[in-house]
Amino acid sequence: MAKKPSAKARKANEEAVRRAKLDEKYGKPLFSLTYDMNEYELSRAANLYGPDRMKDLFSGAAILSLALLILVLATMGDNIALIMVLLVIAVVMSSITTNWSRFATFLARKSTLGLMGEDNRHHIVVTEDKVVEEGPDDRVAEYPLSELKHSRSSNEATVADFGGKRCVYIPRAPMSEGRYQALVRFLLDRNPKRGRR
Repeated sequence: MAKKPSAKARKANEEAVRRAKLDEKYGKPLFSLTYDMNEYELSRAANLYGPDRMKDLFSGAAILSLALLILVLATMGDNIALIMVLLVIAVVMSSITTNWSRFATFLARKSTLGLMGEDNRHHIVVTEDKVVEEGPDDRVAEYPLSELKHSRSSNEATVADFGGKRCVYIPRAPMSEGRYQALVRFLLDRNPKRGRR
């Protein structure tokens, strides 16, 4: 007599059938994965979403405003309004660079990377010409690869940015290492700013 599959095996089989149906719906998939977005994954996404150049700009603005503040104090010590403005700018810019991860997470929450409600299961399908994200509440977003602005990758995840706060987060965990590296290369090949970080 054949053994009945366990509840875990049945659930895995149902999930595989559901994923196959989704993949068929969007054309011939090159890559496909499902994951749950949570606070930890959001912080990973935020690290890739907030560009390093932006942090450098805020650091430069803080240094410049401090240099101007010293120059104004040395030459025009009686101009209190200008001194206060430069001091406020310096403090705000240094606060942003000091708390960069919080600032990047704030920016990520305002994009399509943010958490939505209780169920944050995402299914990603990458085809030859688009990335499809099926998110919470049966939300489906299709992003043509021709609109890809850039993608940033680490050993743990990739964020594909399509501009206008439209981003797709792709964690490495649901994929094998080889498939993940192939996906990173695939996105880099379609990246208009290839070679820049």
